[in-house]
Amino acid sequence: MTSRRPAELIPVTVPGWGPGGGPGAAWLHRDARLPRALDAAAVLSPFDPVVWDRARALRLFGFHYRIEIYTPEPKRVFGYYSLPILLGDTLVGRVDLKNDRQAGVLRVQAAWAEADAPADTAERLAPVLRATALWQGLGAIAVAPRGTLAPALAALLA
Repeated sequence: MTSRRPAELIPVTVPGWGPGGGPGAAWLHRDARLPRALDAAAVLSPFDPVVWDRARALRLFGFHYRIEIYTPEPKRVFGYYSLPILLGDTLVGRVDLKNDRQAGVLRVQAAWAEADAPADTAERLAPVLRATALWQGLGAIAVAPRGTLAPALAALLA
């Protein structure tokens, strides 16, 4: 006699996604629970699972993400190596960072907020950048005046 275990993944419906089983199918682990609160503040790698699948990031977050390393400089929109900014459960912007080891400076080459980013995005991102500089052994942060988020970041990190 064999015992039947309940399925580990349960199909779920997400408004705006395709029919179950087809493109846009969504699944939930049977033990998953919605957290009471999610207060993340992070700069993500381009290889983070949240943004690795670009089409999924666009579908889930409305976040069109491309690394512009191979884009000629005059055609770049967000910067050479822009990194997504995650606040809570939302992608709210992107920041192009450079570790200038010789000068001991974390350089914010550009900082952009998405149109619907919360008003406190710069305030929540500044401590993340301070921690990043500390982790990298850098003594300062310099913010270039490029991007919609740059002025607020520069004021906070001056």
